[in-house]
Parts: sequence; structure tokens; C-alpha cells
Amino acid sequence: MSRSQDEIVRSYFVDKGSLFRIVMDSKHMLYRAKKIAKGVAKQLMFMGIDRGYILDIGCGTGRIALELADIGYHVVGIDISRQYVEEAIRRAEERGLSDKVKFIVCDARDIVSCLKGMEFDAVIFVWSSVIGYYDEDTDVRILSQVRNVVKGSSALFLIDFVNKEHIMMEFMVTGVKTYAYDYGNYVVLENTLFNPITSEVLIKQVFYRKEGRDLVYIDESYFKMRVYSLSELVQLARRSGWCLSRVLKEIGGEPGYNPLGPLNLVFTPCKQ
Repeated sequence: MSRSQDEIVRSYFVDKGSLFRIVMDSKHMLYRAKKIAKGVAKQLMFMGIDRGYILDIGCGTGRIALELADIGYHVVGIDISRQYVEEAIRRAEERGLSDKVKFIVCDARDIVSCLKGMEFDAVIFVWSSVIGYYDEDTDVRILSQVRNVVKGSSALFLIDFVNKEHIMMEFMVTGVKTYAYDYGNYVVLENTLFNPITSEVLIKQVFYRKEGRDLVYIDESYFKMRVYSLSELVQLARRSGWCLSRVLKEIGGEPGYNPLGPLNLVFTPCKQ
């Protein structure tokens, strides 16, 4: 019997959440977090928001939220995984940022009830966090809830999102792919399958720990998600009350669209 998407999400990020931490807390991802935070700050300053409150949805262990707090923003991070949130709180205390950042265990489908009247100047989703893991109607509901927790002048960032055009192009050329990633003390074998009919990507990861010259099997996990094209994300956001402001090659860079790279999009509330 196949598992529901809700069960898959909870298995990957909650029950086996420690596995994903190997990827999320790797040197590359932590370095990327600094770059993303600086890029978001640059775009917000461009919009006249040089201080304020930012909501980080699917914040994980706080890698980006903490960097934004260090820059000077007040940040609230939410995540479905209690272990991630507890680690993020620990890191905030360690870095002396507890007065600038708050982390909450929250299912993104319940944003409004979790945040209890809080308002934000900007909201960020990074690496397809939350969006795409359930179904299109749920994605619309999540983005609509986000629209209800922001101020009149605000911004929505979709950063490093999987680009459907890129996935389709790779699938047509190579089909099933398997890559090996080195994460310091660990190696992760990643197998990617793409269904062009449903626009779903299935990623299975097998985790190994390095012991001398040997690799010791730890465990494996997988997740499945819907991937969107640029036009589909724009339409999805518009249904939720968000209108496209900018398309960026890099979140801190100039406007531009790269069909072979991740999507970096900035939205503002649609005018009534």
C-alpha cells in the first residue's frame, strides 16, 4: 500500500529528519545561506524595506533566518520538524540572536493560526520549501494564508526553486539519474525520477558514513514533490493574491531568467 503525501513529508522531515540535516547543515548549504540572506536583504533595500519582520517558511535549523537576523532583521522561522526548531533555537542562543529571531513548530498549512496575528514585511520560501509537497490547491491555500499575514507593502520571495523546464530537459537527455554527493563525514547517493505527466519528481537518498576508506550504510529516505515552471508559479501566486515583481538569475543579482538554473522570484501583493 502506497503512502500518502502527508506521510511521505512527515517521514522525510520529521521521522527521518536527522538524515536531511546531513545535507541541510553541510558547509555548502551554510555558505549558500549567507549568500541568500545577503541577496534577500539587497532586494528588500531596493524596495525600501531596510528593516522589519521576515517570515521564513520551512526554516529547517535556521541557517537563513539566523543570517537575516544577524544582518538586522527580526525573523520568525516556522517548520514542521520539532528537532529542527529546537536546534535552530539552540543556535540562536549560541549566536546571541534570541532577541532577533523566533522559531515555531508549525505546519505551513496552518500559518494563520500558528502566527496568531503577527504581521510581516517579507516572506521567504527557499529551495521549494513547502510549495509542491502536497497538491496545487494546498499550495494556493498556503500562499493565500501568507498573503493574510503580511503588511500592505510587502514582498514574497521564492528562492532556489526547482525549475520544471530544467528538470524536463535533463529527463529527456539522461532519464534516471544517480549522483554521489560528498558532505564531509558522509556520502549521499541520490537517485532522481521525473514523471512528465504529473510534473512530479521523486528523489531517493541513501546515506553512508565515512569510516577510514570505507562507507558504512546508515539509512535511506525519499520525498516526492510537484515541480512548477515559471509561468505556472506566476499563475499559482496570482490565484493567491501575489503578483510578479521580478525574476532574478540569482537572488542578489540582476533581473534575468535562466531556464537551466533554479528560479528566483519576487512577488508583491496584487493591487485590488
